[in-house]
Amino acid sequence: MATHAAGASGGSGTAAASGSVMQASAERLGRAFFGLAGLTYALIVLGALVRAHGAGLSCPDWPLCFGEVIPRLDFKVAFEFGHRVVAGSVAILFVGLSVATLRQKELASALRRPLAIAALLLAVQIVLGGLTVLKLLATWTVTSHLLTGNAFALALVLIGRRIVALGRRSSSAAAPDVPASGLARLATSAVAALLVAQVALGGLVSSSYAGLVCPDWPACMNGELFPTFSGIQGLHVLHRTLAYTLIVALPLAALLARPDRALVRLLGLASVLVVGQAAVGVANVLLRLPVEITALHSALAAALVCTLGVAVDTAWSRRTA
Repeated sequence: MATHAAGASGGSGTAAASGSVMQASAERLGRAFFGLAGLTYALIVLGALVRAHGAGLSCPDWPLCFGEVIPRLDFKVAFEFGHRVVAGSVAILFVGLSVATLRQKELASALRRPLAIAALLLAVQIVLGGLTVLKLLATWTVTSHLLTGNAFALALVLIGRRIVALGRRSSSAAAPDVPASGLARLATSAVAALLVAQVALGGLVSSSYAGLVCPDWPACMNGELFPTFSGIQGLHVLHRTLAYTLIVALPLAALLARPDRALVRLLGLASVLVVGQAAVGVANVLLRLPVEITALHSALAAALVCTLGVAVDTAWSRRTA
């Protein structure tokens, strides 16, 4: 009996040690993916600066720049070429982290599909980056590039979260999460869909050079709040209207998410971010699109995408009790 108990104790200790090693490895990989998401976030902001400085075609060809791997740099070329270098670094790091993740059997089965989706987003993003140059900043390429870049950054955050969660579950018997209510899931998904539409509209406003077609605020122009919903001015008006809708909808979604504290916190943070985003949008108009404010507008939009994306993941990925 004593020998049997000792053997059982030894087996339990070995399993615990194995789980601890697994957790530590997963924590490191998860932090690495979060770090890569941060670099991708910086790349999105850098892309906004490239556009705000009018440097999108400073390298008129692709994948080379003036037919050279490393071109002669001036201010605008440095912005565009730097954007390409950072993008290439993100791609290389993603491949390395993906290989490291798939080499761990405990993680590979659960993360093969998320990694494949992220890889597809990255491939599409690279192609769209090239087309943005080759199609001379066409509206559809610029907007698609913006949306895909934000989606890839969110995918990296979600992969990091999944890795860390898997590591922690392997080290101990975690209690099942309480599923979010159907109403909370619906509300969270609805505001996330509104945000996707808003980011797409923002890309269209920017790529259509419609940032100042409504030169006043709160009115669009001539004292009219909604002079038209057609043409490029209509894009701007619709962009403003959807921003006001999100300012109201996000706190309501947070109220509907109670008593799920994690979801309420995420939706509350998104509510604060969207108010800040709207204030920066107003400043963009009143200050006539200064470069720094334009970049901040893109930075807050990317932060909102990641925050609401995590909220959607939190609402839908809970294990049942």
